Amino acid sequence: MSSVSKRAGISALTLEVIDAHITYAVREMRSTMIRMAYSPIVTETHDLACAITDANGEIVAMNDDLPMHMFDIRFAVATALRKYGHDLHEGDQFLVNDPWECGSHLNDVSLIMPYFRDGELFMWLACTVHWGDVGGPVPGSVNGAATDVFQEGVRFPLTRVSPELLEILLANFRQPFEIKGVFAAQSTCMKLATRRLEETCQHFGTDVVNRAVEILLENEAHRARTRISQLKDGVYYYEDYMENGGVLQPEPVRISCTMTVAGDHLTFDFEGTSPQNPGVGNCTISDTHSAVFESVDTFLSPGGVSNSGASRAWTIKAPQGCAVNTSFPAPNGAYANVMFGAIHGCVIGCLAQVMPGELPGFTPGSSNNMNVAGAWDDKREGDQYWLLYEYPPGGWGATKDNDGSLMCWQWYLGDVPCLMPAERIEALNPIRVQFNELYLDSGGPGRKRGGLGVRRAFEVLKPGEFTILGSDAILPRPGIAGGFGGALNWVGIIRDGKPLKTAELPLKTGGFKVVPGDIVLYLIAGGGGYGDPLERTTGEVLADFHDGYVSADGAREDYGVVITDGAVDDVATGDLRRSMLASRRYVEVLEADDDEYAGTVGSKRVARLSPDLARRIGVTDDDLVEYVNPIGGHIRAWVTIDDTLEGDASPMGPKLRSILGATSGSRVHVRQPFTCVTRHQVNDMTAVPPLGSLFVDLFPAMRLS
Repeated sequence: MSSVSKRAGISALTLEVIDAHITYAVREMRSTMIRMAYSPIVTETHDLACAITDANGEIVAMNDDLPMHMFDIRFAVATALRKYGHDLHEGDQFLVNDPWECGSHLNDVSLIMPYFRDGELFMWLACTVHWGDVGGPVPGSVNGAATDVFQEGVRFPLTRVSPELLEILLANFRQPFEIKGVFAAQSTCMKLATRRLEETCQHFGTDVVNRAVEILLENEAHRARTRISQLKDGVYYYEDYMENGGVLQPEPVRISCTMTVAGDHLTFDFEGTSPQNPGVGNCTISDTHSAVFESVDTFLSPGGVSNSGASRAWTIKAPQGCAVNTSFPAPNGAYANVMFGAIHGCVIGCLAQVMPGELPGFTPGSSNNMNVAGAWDDKREGDQYWLLYEYPPGGWGATKDNDGSLMCWQWYLGDVPCLMPAERIEALNPIRVQFNELYLDSGGPGRKRGGLGVRRAFEVLKPGEFTILGSDAILPRPGIAGGFGGALNWVGIIRDGKPLKTAELPLKTGGFKVVPGDIVLYLIAGGGGYGDPLERTTGEVLADFHDGYVSADGAREDYGVVITDGAVDDVATGDLRRSMLASRRYVEVLEADDDEYAGTVGSKRVARLSPDLARRIGVTDDDLVEYVNPIGGHIRAWVTIDDTLEGDASPMGPKLRSILGATSGSRVHVRQPFTCVTRHQVNDMTAVPPLGSLFVDLFPAMRLS
């Protein structure tokens, strides 16, 4: 840093101080939002991001908010420059939630404000916040059943703020009093940051601050380029899946990514990704930029994110109209599921091929956006609707050396708290929290175990509506380097002790009617495991059992560890592990010219197996299997039984071979990707694990055994 700053005529110390000035201005913006906003979504769960950008929209400073909103802000500034660049004035503020102008879903509303020095545009101040309700057919607006953007709320392009605009918007929202308070907090934090920037520029001089900003951005770019230059040049491919594209697209959706390493630059090309869906399994190109940034920058340059300069070190491409670069009027409500799941998975899968041992197990891919809302039955001065919005977390993926963290949002979500405090939920809504605890066996088995998710329930005391928008309810996330993925998600309604079917597809519900006494139950997946679970020490498995992380069944079925009377049976464990190892099945690679895909939309990778091998694995046509990668991400495929094949022979195309490092004649472990807990879930997709009579016993004790 010293040499770069010296060439620019700025000392390293001055550069650090200016960086601190701008960063602390952002921190003050953020603290103002949390203290001032009326919404518990801001005050309790911190679903917001504040930032200061340069004149072109590059993030100069941010804090530990949601990095996923960084590119919302960058794209919003680019839109403002395109639409109003000739007509910007001091004091202007612009609002936008249009996904094709700023990214995200309609609830994420960006407010941006230009900052001028000496009559010239100098910086932008920005704050993106999840507004609790932005209209549309369901309370909370996050509609799992949406088939176009019009069913997700009121969409407004970037527009200069005026009293008339606010009046129109608030007339279409269910909680105008709360939203008015959130907007006031956004506007106030802009004005506060303006004062802080004035102080910085007056102290150091505008020219010095301007040069410092460029150095800060380029320093991050230099750090990323240096790390990239240490990677092996080449072309690397990975693919990951969303379990479906929404109510009109029930089949899996493939996200394909080709990463090219060329010197000190990366290119991520999403050519081959499934077309955009007529349901919520989509995101805009802004979200794709954000997902790549938060993954690549985290793993290439760990230690904190201060600005967006690192993104200068890579290029992102995606075909217009595909699931990661949608065109109007595709619904984008599940954009976070696409980001957290398949895009992050693709980046991890590509990087694992050039950074073996440095990537974690895959994280849960579901944002689990859940709303329960209804109208108060009495006259109130404020909003006439009550609304609880939560997004319950899973566990972290394990790493080569450590188990995953428990029941917390991942490395890509800043300081977002796990869940809203029970006291606040009950104070603001007609809801009674029943329990909140770790979800047994939900962490992905591996030599290092994935972190556990949450098991949480609360009772609804007044009539209302339930919506959920999530994923990972059918297709578990992969593990890495031999590890398994975590449990499946289940978020739904229990009535009279039994789970209800709230929609045709799990976790894609819009406006399901709930009645007093209904229970909203969360069973949230954990993170993926790292390494072969049979290599986990018996002492670690026993400790997990006593800590309530792994059940006796999970220890036996997933780790091959037999626990009797609270102790490990070493003899039985040795026999079981040898038996489990001997029962593993392998395919013998036949080189094919092309990778084969099938299904209604041609997205599903085909695993072509002989009848004998399929029988030994225990699968039939269209069953899910995964090819196990001993050093990286596993690849999912759907079985086609081929009578022309014999024994273990199975054709593999060049992309699959490249991921697995396989050649003709290689033997690759193939398995079903299910664990003790997910096998129960897959056997009955309408049920909630644990199954059977336990639901009868659930009430009134309000415990899940």
